[in-house]
Amino acid sequence: MAVLTDRLELACGLVLENRLVRAAMTEGLADARNDPTVRHERLYAAATGGGAGMVLTGNAMVDRRHLERARNVVIDAMTDQAALKRWAAACSHAPTLVQLSHPGRQTNRFVQPHPVAPSGGPAVHVAGMFARPRALTLVELKDVARRFRCSARRAVAAGFPGVQVHAAHGYLMSSFLDPARNHRSDGYGGDLQGRARLLLEVVRGLRSELPAGAAVAVKLDARVGADGELVQLAAWLQDEGVDLLEISGGSYESPAMLGLDPSGGALRPEHESPFWDSAAAVAHAVRVPVMLTGGFRTRAAIDSALGGGVASLVGVARPLAVRPQLAAALLRGEVQSLDRPAPRLGGPASVRRVLGGAAGAGWYRLQLARTGAGKGPWLGLPALAAALDYSMLDIAQAILARPGRMRLAASVERAAVAASCG
Repeated sequence: MAVLTDRLELACGLVLENRLVRAAMTEGLADARNDPTVRHERLYAAATGGGAGMVLTGNAMVDRRHLERARNVVIDAMTDQAALKRWAAACSHAPTLVQLSHPGRQTNRFVQPHPVAPSGGPAVHVAGMFARPRALTLVELKDVARRFRCSARRAVAAGFPGVQVHAAHGYLMSSFLDPARNHRSDGYGGDLQGRARLLLEVVRGLRSELPAGAAVAVKLDARVGADGELVQLAAWLQDEGVDLLEISGGSYESPAMLGLDPSGGALRPEHESPFWDSAAAVAHAVRVPVMLTGGFRTRAAIDSALGGGVASLVGVARPLAVRPQLAAALLRGEVQSLDRPAPRLGGPASVRRVLGGAAGAGWYRLQLARTGAGKGPWLGLPALAAALDYSMLDIAQAILARPGRMRLAASVERAAVAASCG
């Protein structure tokens, strides 16, 4: 079985120098055109230089009409390819995969008042920030797959060694897989084969679009009681030539990936990672390397996961958002725990429930922003300020940028039509 300092070669030929991965975290550092900036270059120079064997970027959007937050990077025909190349060049110390995503229903109403999903249904139930989604048409589903191919091709052409399809955390691909969200009666709904159809089409398209040496990874949800479906899906993805499967879980309404339950209270899993058993089920069923992300705080738990065959790789996000160099210290055995500073949000339980997720996510996003600005962490950053950054600042940026963003989106559409007409 593996140990943390072992190298790993993926099927595509990409070599990782160790089994620790700096997992994806949303940055919100793009400019008003949603292009990468010098802040991305500084942030990822630090992240890849911190010692982890691989780094995953925060979710880059494939459709600028639909964003996870206002200042996501978007990769499409209007993206500044020179800026994208500078970002890739800054990631010189460790292989860095671009995480490609479509938010689906999890885009706030100020970014997109008309979100899309597998099926019509209720809005994301978080502080009234989200609008009710409509169901995507069959024509639109083909367009979604095309956008993933386009974004992946541009990312690899810029110099990134591969991409990861985000099919977890309640975003569009995840919601297609989830029977609680996908009520379609056509070929993209029903049983698992139908619900997985879009994801499999996307991965198949990436494999046909990208060079053989480019890595294609997929991030999947662990859902309670659904390990059988997860194992079957992993087997199908293996058949499609995926190089790496990451297991995580949760959504905006049930933020297990943040260590919280739906009420905002702390999870109390049996293992450090709440997705441990699901990752083990997948790892024992497929040959594709499995990466387990979420909850790891000690070297002992990481060694147990790797040594016990629960995973081939371990993903760590929040501790490395504050101190990227902690990865190297862990690998050298200088530390045995991943200290994770966190905001302290006081007040009534109702306040903590409403603001807890935003305060936590915002606090770490601001630590990433400080690294991108060439500054050190601010451990005393107030929780309320972080919550306001994550919500109110995002709303303001969304409102100001939306007209220009939609004009650029229209230009993308015209370019796509012209290309398809030869």
